[in-house]
Amino acid sequence: MESWKRNLYMMCFVQFGAGISLSFMFSFIPLYLPHLGITETHQVAKWSGVLIAAAPFFAALMGPVWGNLGDKHGRKLMVQRVLLTNIFVVLSMGLVTNVYQLLLLRILQGMLGGFQSAAIAMVTSLAPKEKTGYALGVYQTAQIVGTSSGPFIGGLLADIFNYRVPFFVMAFVTLASLLVMMTQVKEPPRNMNEQQKKMSFLQSLSAIAHIPGLWPMAFINFLIQFGLMIVTPIIPLYIKALSDSNDYVATATGLILALSGVTAAISSMTAGRLGDRLGHHTILILLSIGTAVMFGLTALTTTILAFGLTRVLAGFFIGGLMPTSNARISKFVTDEQRGMAFGFTTSMTLMGTVVGPMAGGWLSGLIGIPATFYATMGMFLVSALWVWFNHQRPQERNAAA
Repeated sequence: MESWKRNLYMMCFVQFGAGISLSFMFSFIPLYLPHLGITETHQVAKWSGVLIAAAPFFAALMGPVWGNLGDKHGRKLMVQRVLLTNIFVVLSMGLVTNVYQLLLLRILQGMLGGFQSAAIAMVTSLAPKEKTGYALGVYQTAQIVGTSSGPFIGGLLADIFNYRVPFFVMAFVTLASLLVMMTQVKEPPRNMNEQQKKMSFLQSLSAIAHIPGLWPMAFINFLIQFGLMIVTPIIPLYIKALSDSNDYVATATGLILALSGVTAAISSMTAGRLGDRLGHHTILILLSIGTAVMFGLTALTTTILAFGLTRVLAGFFIGGLMPTSNARISKFVTDEQRGMAFGFTTSMTLMGTVVGPMAGGWLSGLIGIPATFYATMGMFLVSALWVWFNHQRPQERNAAA
């Protein structure tokens, strides 16, 4: 096996474990809060939203900082740092006695983050340039499977044992990822010269901000994630509205999301290969249009079966969006800028994660749930147009993108 492929597969294992340990609590946070003194339903809902949003918000703020440090001192070191600190943070979450302690730990988890920017920068530097899409597709598949499995595994452990046990188990899962990262992944040499190493954070940020084509793609990442997350709080409500009773609504929601994750994983693998052959720009436009169409069809559904079918089919388009976008971003930056660049674009993605659900909750209350799906369809059409009109920047005219 080629060495870069072996490194890639080991990175996928690391990402799979990290994905589980970063998402496992989402299925039972509202159930954990009464044990921390939050018992009123509206307070549980409010605190659940705050706790979920806290980590990605602070991770978005710190993303460029950790990306810059990764460029200067090593991306492998940054990934190891995140995993090591996350072991202690997750362990501590299982020992908290009130919600304020849990919030503080979620904030700390976000501030000490930077996993995705360092990992993506490393994956794109591992693979030959003509295989970037393939590498990101494989890596994104591991990410999707990990983050999709996390809530199920966490909920299962909580039901079998109690709400504190999953935190201790996930600390060991993170430790396993850390050991694989330390012993099995070899970082390619970096080509940063002494002048670049001496650049301050603000100087590095300014250099990244002046890369032609990077801002449009960072905005695309924001739009993609915003569009995907805006419907997150309303999917269970829509399923409930389509159901004749309240029985098995949670089960139906979980099943639809799980099947959507499967199709998204397939899309991630396929889109990467197609992007390498046909151009990531073209594939990104087609995926954005396909996603828009599926959101429009979702708004027209009148049964749970039809709703589930449109969401599962949407996964075939949604799963390829982010790896295709990141593969295209990699065309704009040099190897020594990858960490900072992906730190910046990942921050934009995380901002979409934070703002999307809040906007979805507000918008659905204002215009209704079906209209919110139509609004999301419009966003992905705008995304497709944005990609179309921001193609072929000067420094990439001779490169396939």
